[in-house]
Amino acid sequence: MQLQIQDAFITTLFETQFHNDKDKFVEAIKEFFTQKSKTETYEYNLLKAYSSGELSIGQIANILNISKLEVMNLLQKYDIPFVEVDQEYLEQEFNAFA
Repeated sequence: MQLQIQDAFITTLFETQFHNDKDKFVEAIKEFFTQKSKTETYEYNLLKAYSSGELSIGQIANILNISKLEVMNLLQKYDIPFVEVDQEYLEQEFNAFA
């Protein structure tokens, strides 16, 4: 495998932390993305539980050890609505003012 690195920071990291060992470098990258994928899957599953009413934003914040605002940012990241409003709810609200 040919490894060409154009970025100075990555080159320094490769030389100093991995001692120019391509296999260790590639393995570390794979591990990073595997862990990132697991974390994102875990976050997504928690947010889907919020979407279905099983968890609150506060509960998710406690589980992930982050703020409620950060949970709201995750909802946006995964395109999960903060508040879901269905047609029946809108009709009830509209009729309340009629």
